[in-house]
Amino acid sequence: MDNKPHILMLPSWYIPEGGQFCRNQAQVLCKKGLNVNVLANVSISWKKYKFQSFIFPWKTFASEEDGLLVLRKFTRTFPFFRRLNGLIWSWRTLKAFDKYVIIYGKPDLIHVHSVLWGGYAAYLIQKKRGVPYIITEHKGIFGESCDYAKKQFEKWQTPFMEKAFSNAKTIVLVSNNLRPKINTYLTSNVPFLEISNVVDTDFYYLKERKIGEDIKIVAVNCFLFVKAYDILLPAFDKVCDETSNVRLKIVGEYFERSEFQEIWTSIIHKDKISFSGELDSFGVREELWNANIFVISSRVESQSVSTLEALSTGLPIVCTTVIPKKMANNETAIVVPVEDIDALADGIIKMAKNFRNYDNKMISDSVKNYAGKDVISAKLIELYSQILSQ
Repeated sequence: MDNKPHILMLPSWYIPEGGQFCRNQAQVLCKKGLNVNVLANVSISWKKYKFQSFIFPWKTFASEEDGLLVLRKFTRTFPFFRRLNGLIWSWRTLKAFDKYVIIYGKPDLIHVHSVLWGGYAAYLIQKKRGVPYIITEHKGIFGESCDYAKKQFEKWQTPFMEKAFSNAKTIVLVSNNLRPKINTYLTSNVPFLEISNVVDTDFYYLKERKIGEDIKIVAVNCFLFVKAYDILLPAFDKVCDETSNVRLKIVGEYFERSEFQEIWTSIIHKDKISFSGELDSFGVREELWNANIFVISSRVESQSVSTLEALSTGLPIVCTTVIPKKMANNETAIVVPVEDIDALADGIIKMAKNFRNYDNKMISDSVKNYAGKDVISAKLIELYSQILSQ
């Protein structure tokens, strides 16, 4: 791609409210010589921040963040007004885009991350400015892996998703598990392409592990309902009843919440579970290197970057069916149904007996082949070229 097209990343959420996957992808593309910037309209929830929400700047401003040029805006949102919040967010994103064009020029292509509400905003931009867009969908609820996921879709959302998906040049999926549901929103023939999230395999590299008397299991997820700690911890209790030398380390935040304490009070083997809190990437990597097994009990996921990172270090995993088959197969994982305590316990017990038989180098190398920086950047550059040559 010799002419260095102007690509604008448009995430539906961004740092400090998530969106690291978008930043990572943009950074990789910049290092490959592409002209990639980010338009970040960050939703600031009243429920989370309350009066602190007013400390965030009101005006749109530009800054260099993590080596990227970011035009940033903060939009306050309020409980019980999901549709109105989304429409306001989209309108303000459209206005921010107009400012972006004045300062930096009109981009050749917009790369949206998630349909609501970035996809709908890009649809409005396309109508007004004629800029084509693609959507990478990250939301695991499209996999409809459980009743909770299915209930997240509301009828009022349908026309917004139909317009956004149906007018995209391509829909990129981090997992083909999301495709059947997204198909129901298409009113035109839009091509699909599966492209993984990117993982820094140079950072999360294979390191030889010492195998001691204790079998060390690690989970790297904050406490949220979709992460299913209400399944994992009772399952681990069952594992401890049969296997005395297992230990579980949990990396993440929000475990002070009352909902977790309700689960915690019923757990018997508390002495075999420890919490590290939220860690930076170096801390997470150290915990992965210290472990023998990675476990993820999620009831909803699109792909799970934390699982990619674990696999990249060579760890075999115990996971639920929400993890894509490309990641979780007979050579890398034991896969169990969602929301099944007994099945998860059996999977962990089986892995505890057999983790030494997994080829750690093969596991690590496999991630490089479908999620490494060179692989993902090449796929995206080819996609951009195809769209812009049409």
